[in-house]
Amino acid sequence: MIIRRIQVLDPALANKIAAGEVVERPASVVKELVENSLDAGASAVTVEIKEGGAEYIRITDNGCGIPAEDVETAFLRHATSKLRSVEGLDGIETLGFRGEALASIAAVSRVAMRTRTEQDEYGTLIVIEGGKVRECSPCGCPVGTTIEVSDLFFNVPARLKFLKSARGEAAAVGDHVLRLILGDTRVSFKFINNGKPVYHSAGDGSLENAIYCVYGAETAEHLLHVRYDDGYIRVEGFCGDESISRSTRVQQSIFVNGRYIRSQQLSFAAQRAYNTKLMVGRFPFLALSVRISPREVDVNVHPNKLTVRFRDEERVASAVMIAVRDALSGAPREELPGQYEEAPVEPAEKPDIYTVFGRNGRSPEFPDIPMPKPNEEPTPEPPEEPAEREPTPREAPAVYVRDSAVSEPAAETEDFNGVLHYSFRKEAPAVDKAEPIAFGIEDYTVKGVLFDTYILVEQGDSVFCIDQHAAHERILYEKLIRGELRFDSQILMTSCVVNLTPTEHAALMENADRFTELGFEIEEFGPLSVSVHSIPTGAGRDSVEKLLRDMIGCVMKQGSVTELDVVRSSLIQASCKHAIKGGRMLNEYEINELLSHYADGSTPLTCPHGRPVMLSYRRRDLEKLFKRIQ
Repeated sequence: MIIRRIQVLDPALANKIAAGEVVERPASVVKELVENSLDAGASAVTVEIKEGGAEYIRITDNGCGIPAEDVETAFLRHATSKLRSVEGLDGIETLGFRGEALASIAAVSRVAMRTRTEQDEYGTLIVIEGGKVRECSPCGCPVGTTIEVSDLFFNVPARLKFLKSARGEAAAVGDHVLRLILGDTRVSFKFINNGKPVYHSAGDGSLENAIYCVYGAETAEHLLHVRYDDGYIRVEGFCGDESISRSTRVQQSIFVNGRYIRSQQLSFAAQRAYNTKLMVGRFPFLALSVRISPREVDVNVHPNKLTVRFRDEERVASAVMIAVRDALSGAPREELPGQYEEAPVEPAEKPDIYTVFGRNGRSPEFPDIPMPKPNEEPTPEPPEEPAEREPTPREAPAVYVRDSAVSEPAAETEDFNGVLHYSFRKEAPAVDKAEPIAFGIEDYTVKGVLFDTYILVEQGDSVFCIDQHAAHERILYEKLIRGELRFDSQILMTSCVVNLTPTEHAALMENADRFTELGFEIEEFGPLSVSVHSIPTGAGRDSVEKLLRDMIGCVMKQGSVTELDVVRSSLIQASCKHAIKGGRMLNEYEINELLSHYADGSTPLTCPHGRPVMLSYRRRDLEKLFKRIQ
């Protein structure tokens, strides 16, 4: 047996290992350096990259600069001006504090930094390669700091193979700059990629203007103001209405004391506020700032500082949920009595004779979103995929009706005409006593059409009430999935310009050939914009942007986009657009043709959006209603 002696690692090797935790990719370098600029009091920061940042990164700020005598010290591990004692960890108010960033970056790249304070007549230039100082001398430069990072991972080539394409890495940098613009609206940020300006924020303190800068007018026009303050926590910002929801969480930004974080629990809390307003697989726009005492939050959880831990997780989540809910209702409040209690959510109204959807007793269109309990792992996120998928037990569940669908009358009243009216308990039936609706192949009789929308059909001892629009929409959708209806490319009368986020733009352009195969004709129209000239047949112009974003979401989640993805998204819209509308009177032939598709039981009894196609009433249910039987 070979005994290996224990020894202290060489500092250069230790720095390279530490860099693996802090410097994962060019975006990590930008994050750490810009945080230093903000901590230095900068009011203007410029981020410039080439070839995704792996080749070149330059960060320029007008902050306070670094004194000449501290320049070399700044690149030592655990050297920081932001923390003095262990007690300071309980109330960190700066973005950076570990003292690892500069040392880690310099260990795996070539760095040149010029910096000057207002008190110094000259600035200082320091050049470091692979952690070794090559030069440190006076130089001329303005007040502030400019740091250039080139040849990232030149001395650890194994790390290079884990980087994405230059476009993908540039997108990650752009996405981080986007969060910076939303996170500190008092600072003017400029982002330049390969010599082309991408973002330039005003730094005027307006979050609404910042959102306009990065997302454009099509998003800014659908914002709802969020404002909540109970003395313990303040939540401010904007959420979006349902029209700008997305199939991914790419448009959600949450900041805690100015620090961008990723929090599944707070995202869930905001999602819960929407209750039934969003379909499964759709996520709201969020730009929220959470302000809380630094002693109530632990930011020292992970070296990348993207994860934080709250002293009272449930209290914070509840505040976020209430703040967003009030914004959606149009009544933001600054103080709420009993503000920490979970606000009651009104259940979706159930009809007196109702159906049960799936195993949890709710329609897939209206999911329950559970709140994680304190000290518990958050409930897994809902799958980030559109709800309009091909029929599966979850997306197109069987529809059930109870043997006795109506509860016993809970109360009865008499109106002025002497007609008795009954109200029934809304208790959901037990699923294990349910049986599927069976609209069989035997003879049926069409008894009429209510409101030119709902077809009444008698079959045996059952009566079926069928939504003609939902029924036709499902038939078209099934034909589209089976390939019985085909779509080609349709040219738009006027090209549609769509503004994208950096990650969306990169995903689209890296898969441009595939989008062309599916019927899109797209060309770049600026740093983060595209002009759409053609789309797959079936989607109207008003849905071009939604269709494109949904397809990009598929790429971002699964790495590719398929014909079926187009079917699931745009062609649900197409089937809805071309389906028979409620209010149109059908003739006998059209009704029978419509019902024939449901006779063999192969067509799911929900429309592609998850709404029921038909409801079933037993004869005995009606007899109970009229008290003919007990």
